[in-house]
Amino acid sequence: MGKTEWDQRRYQELMDLHKAISLLSLEEISVVLVNRLPSILSIHYFTLFLYDKDKRKLNLMCHNHPEIESFFSLPLSSSPVMEAAILSGKYILEQSFNNSRYYQGTDNSLFKKGFFVTIPLMIQNERVGVLNINDGEQDSFNVSDLDFILNLSEFISMSISNAVLYEQTKQLAVTDGLTGISNRPNMEKALLNEFERSMRYNAPLSVVLLDVDHFKNVNDTYGHQKGDEILVALASLLKKFCRANDIAARYGGEEFLMILPQSNAQGAFKIAERVREEMMKMSFTGNESNFGVTTSCGVAELNRDFMGNTDQLVAVADQALYEAKNGGRNKTIIGHAENKK
Repeated sequence: MGKTEWDQRRYQELMDLHKAISLLSLEEISVVLVNRLPSILSIHYFTLFLYDKDKRKLNLMCHNHPEIESFFSLPLSSSPVMEAAILSGKYILEQSFNNSRYYQGTDNSLFKKGFFVTIPLMIQNERVGVLNINDGEQDSFNVSDLDFILNLSEFISMSISNAVLYEQTKQLAVTDGLTGISNRPNMEKALLNEFERSMRYNAPLSVVLLDVDHFKNVNDTYGHQKGDEILVALASLLKKFCRANDIAARYGGEEFLMILPQSNAQGAFKIAERVREEMMKMSFTGNESNFGVTTSCGVAELNRDFMGNTDQLVAVADQALYEAKNGGRNKTIIGHAENKK
């Protein structure tokens, strides 16, 4: 095959891959790369990590290594070669794994032959990830292939960046900006779906309405930034105690709502108590001293005889929360549905 024909083939491969990965889903991009990247690059193995610059972590997005059994994250500093590529913004090509300054004196089952290439995936000066390739038909890497691989990596970077932005935008539309859990509009939609499903199949459904006791005093004494820190901490606890199908949402201000499908009032009470007790154990620092906060919780279980919509379910939880506040705070009360319809 002549050089011109070879160049044309390479160009067509670039265009075909660019078209194939012009997607808005990281999962779909991953499938295409796993299926097509090894043959296009004439290599056996690759790994692709996304870079989280805020946490300085690398999150495995896709790979085709049989020795890697699951997806994982690792601190940037734990991989000297990927750290060097990310920080410098330049590719790293080593023809000998054993003699490499990054792996000298170590053994790694992921490398069967000597060479490896590590390429930072970038959009302008923004690092979005790292592509590692190694092992091919030849014992050494053909440097003449480097331009082709770097051009291809630009297409991969662009597709990943677009997909990440799209998924972040979707996430922002349904999550609370401060706490990262569901926002109220998304919560109301989810609650309606669960309510209708429970009515249709006669399945249990409960909600828990929580809020931070004396929250205004906390803001006035320690500042709104400290108040935000407390809200974030409470949201983290809610996520911790949510099961697979549960939903935690910011209801408004310092109020939160948990939607608990397949839970009766007693089950919801136990979850609320675990959150309340864990919150009591937390310590915050403000004005050069430590302080704690408490939460009050109201529980409501769907009662088909007295409830015809989600507002009535939440109203029972709200009344129970009011009773918890009036009864001294830092407690959980189960509400009753009679005469609420």
